[in-house]
Amino acid sequence: MPKLIPLLATIALLVVPTSHAAAAQYPGYGDTRWIHAGKRDCCNEAIALAQNESAAACRNVGGTPSPTRGGVQRRGFCQWESAVDDDGVTLFRCYAEASIWCR
Repeated sequence: MPKLIPLLATIALLVVPTSHAAAAQYPGYGDTRWIHAGKRDCCNEAIALAQNESAAACRNVGGTPSPTRGGVQRRGFCQWESAVDDDGVTLFRCYAEASIWCR
């Protein structure tokens, strides 16, 4: 019986992962630069970029990012600037912050 206890301890160590990320959110930031798109599309793109950065931060610590239900429908914070190019077309530059749950 005494030899069984070290064997069980070894099996337990093999079953339990040695590193995992604590459930958390990692902020991500997105910047579209200047693009020919409407404000809504610009913000959606910036939020998607921020979500991708957040998911990458989660994976970097050994976690698994939770899926974003509906893609960019899960909102983040977005702000924008607008300008007019030489042809009179409005350009937008959007900045966003979003966090994906990491488990």
